[in-house]
Amino acid sequence: MSASSSVSAQPKSSITVRIDRDITALDPAFRGGPHDANVVRAVFQRLAALKVDGTGLELDAAAELKQVDPTLIEFTLKPGQMFTDGFGEMTAEDVKFSFERFAVAPVDGKVSPYKADWAGLTEVEVTGTYTGRIKLSAPNAGLMTVAIGDCSGCIVSKKAVLERGTEHNTHPVGSGPYQVASVEKQRGAVLRRNPDYKGARPAFEEIRVNFIQDPKTTELALRSGELDFAVLPPSIAEPMRGASGLSVENYPGLAYIWLGINMQKAPFTDMRVRQAVRLALDVDQMLLAGFNGKAPRLNALVMPPVLGYWKDAPVYKRNVAEARRLLAEAGQTSIKTRITILNQPAYQSMALVARALLQEVGISAEVDVQEGGTYWDAGKGEAGKNIDMFLMRFNGKLDPSFLMQWFTSSQIGLWNWQRFASPEYDQLAQQAIRELDPAKRAEIAIKAQQEMDKSAAFVWLTNDVAYVVRRTNVKPAFLPGAIDWQLDKFTPA
Repeated sequence: MSASSSVSAQPKSSITVRIDRDITALDPAFRGGPHDANVVRAVFQRLAALKVDGTGLELDAAAELKQVDPTLIEFTLKPGQMFTDGFGEMTAEDVKFSFERFAVAPVDGKVSPYKADWAGLTEVEVTGTYTGRIKLSAPNAGLMTVAIGDCSGCIVSKKAVLERGTEHNTHPVGSGPYQVASVEKQRGAVLRRNPDYKGARPAFEEIRVNFIQDPKTTELALRSGELDFAVLPPSIAEPMRGASGLSVENYPGLAYIWLGINMQKAPFTDMRVRQAVRLALDVDQMLLAGFNGKAPRLNALVMPPVLGYWKDAPVYKRNVAEARRLLAEAGQTSIKTRITILNQPAYQSMALVARALLQEVGISAEVDVQEGGTYWDAGKGEAGKNIDMFLMRFNGKLDPSFLMQWFTSSQIGLWNWQRFASPEYDQLAQQAIRELDPAKRAEIAIKAQQEMDKSAAFVWLTNDVAYVVRRTNVKPAFLPGAIDWQLDKFTPA
């Protein structure tokens, strides 16, 4: 029997999964992204949680959750749900604190970057030890899916957050299936089963969440049996098909990848220059280089499974002559610029193709490859004013407003690295949150995407493809797109 077969045959009380970004903050309101959120969901409870297939919610901390009308939701907690580390029983006061701290009543003035998830929230009224009312100023069509049922709906201990302060980011206090045993910078986290959790007992005693940025290193760890689960690029995952003890499965992606252009940095302040960049590039050629042709082309923000998919979005084809004409008209015949990218093989390959294509129209582009910590700050704050072009990947959810929220004017200096400032778009983004009729909401989302298209600040590439590589004796659980994992629902295969 081979070594890898021997590893697969052993009964498992623990598993190891890979995240591609270092742990940032294990706090629901200040998480750094899915790499944090996947741990957060295993540590904290929600009133109700999204089902694994993404079709709806199932009760979690709540015994009852009722939408009374479009702006009022009532809840009743199950009694006896205990926070770890001796922080006592969960009450409606903890729910109030957890939800209002996003924006309504921020602690120490710190507003959550995910405040849009709770758009319209005015108050959580506590009506009893275990009961309360969530009040909105206007309907929020994605509230159940994006906030209450997901990471922004996780319930923290008010006492623990106030006592621990920033320490709560790495020593969180939850009431969920797992508790954090340790967090180590540049290494990851260790989760252990919470013996006091009142819900269904998770299958594994321990889950090690290992930070491994390099996909090739991840492949070696999977082949050797050190890792049980990872999501990888096609170029790394495909050659692993048939490897002993491993299974490779691919799913439609729910992320969006694009080349962004800073509209407020000369010469890209000129619309014609941005249009020229868009026409100089060949999206299909870039995808062939970055994803071996395995990832589908994306032509607008919203991907096909999500409400508001713009099926008639323009498909821009490379047109060197028109790109040169636009640059000449703008008085720009020799531009020197920079494409900032994350240090990942797919982005490096696409950026090198983009550089060659741009060179043909008179744009000389340096590829600036940055490590994770530096890259994720490159477009933020004052530094963001100096970024030129960049390749970016955002993780999506099954709601158009979640996808749209990062490109409003209020996100300039945070996640809107294009510095795209459109009052029309901002208004449409607000309308999309409040519109409860799906057909009307889809129309609004398409109009918003048309505003993005007019700006020529976005060159859409792909909605990605999720290649899941797992040991054959582990059955993972994740929402569509394999971005949002349900670690507590991983089981032996």
